[in-house]
Amino acid sequence: MKIKKYKKILGDYPGLLAAADETAMKSKGKLAQVTAYVTAPVLFCYVSYVIESAVKQGIQRIYFLARDGYILKSIADVIIKKRALGIDTRYLYVSRYALRNAFYFKCDTVQDFENAGFFGHCAVQSAENTLKRAGFEECQRVEVYEKIGFTDDEKKILNDAEYNNFCTLVKNDKELFSDIKNRSESNYKNIIEYFRRNGLFDDKKIALVDSGWLGSVQKTLMELIRDKTDTDRITGYYFGLYREKNDKYNSFLFDISDAHKYVPTFCNNLFECFCSAPHGMTTGYTVTDNGVQPITAEANSFIIEAASVQTEVAVNFAGYACESTADISVKELKKLSARLLKALMYKPDREEAEIFGVFPFCDDATEISVQPIACDSGKSIGNVLFLNRISRKRKGQSIYPDKGMFWLYGSIILSGCKLVWVYRYSVRLWEKLRLLREKRKLCR
Repeated sequence: MKIKKYKKILGDYPGLLAAADETAMKSKGKLAQVTAYVTAPVLFCYVSYVIESAVKQGIQRIYFLARDGYILKSIADVIIKKRALGIDTRYLYVSRYALRNAFYFKCDTVQDFENAGFFGHCAVQSAENTLKRAGFEECQRVEVYEKIGFTDDEKKILNDAEYNNFCTLVKNDKELFSDIKNRSESNYKNIIEYFRRNGLFDDKKIALVDSGWLGSVQKTLMELIRDKTDTDRITGYYFGLYREKNDKYNSFLFDISDAHKYVPTFCNNLFECFCSAPHGMTTGYTVTDNGVQPITAEANSFIIEAASVQTEVAVNFAGYACESTADISVKELKKLSARLLKALMYKPDREEAEIFGVFPFCDDATEISVQPIACDSGKSIGNVLFLNRISRKRKGQSIYPDKGMFWLYGSIILSGCKLVWVYRYSVRLWEKLRLLREKRKLCR
């Protein structure tokens, strides 16, 4: 682990370095040590920015969105208490899956469902996963396939053309969408009552806090409650955004205008691992004698333990940092976070790649397929080399390794590549050009 490197970076901020040293001395294990010198300082910087902005904006309540908000709320509670701020914090159990399956009740046309994300391209692009997003069980999916004339393997990962053909078949079944809308009625009623009981409709200025990256959770949530309350009093905060920020979508490290400067050496998937929570994904809500309670999927045992370690270390760090640091400008908080993250995410050593590479990850709303965020990808790691990517993309082939694609820089190390800098720079260059292209599209 590059602890000396992180200490050197933190050295420009003596109070934060002292907090990291104090935290590390009372923490055991490799994950805890890296958390003390990288994760905890970065998350502390982000939450400090959120709270400072909330105070300036007169925000009275902050909702931290499950699951990434779990550790963020824990840090915020320490800062707010230490600084005696009159801000209420709450934890809101939500997910893309739960929100969309409630929002389908407000959809009337196929276009409405498409706008709600039903046909969105995703990491696991299969017929099975598309229907699972609407809560269809196996026997129900079989009936749908028979009706629309789909005969392929439902688990097959479809390329874009195949997926578009499947979506066309589905769109022709108008009764299917009527069924989805009817099935979503109870989901809608339960989530609205859950929001009401958790004060989301109270007449206060409130903020939603998450990790990032498109603000889709906020967008769907706002659409769900638009006819229940004044949504103009709600604003969102994100570590980073792959869209343009505005007064309703605020970002800390980057938005699409400057993402090309930070994201090529950044990994949002790994950042989400930093923000692990000790419970599973929110899948819905149920009415009980104690009110409306969230339903969560079974939590991964590794994630439960890792989340416990990271949260404890981050809370301890926040306590020390509040006591030993003077005010640091948002510009400096951003600069420090970028340097620490680049040192870990872009240039991990073998030990760091092993520590974080084993985190289970799935970049899909249903979490249908989970795999380590980084691993030995064998010869297919060569797919990320710049010229190979250009050639493979032209041929319609995958530009990613067969496995371990969620944190490419970690997988490069674990795959034992020779001339690591060539692989690393290839990924960085590809990402920079991609983001510059996205920025130009936005500016047209």
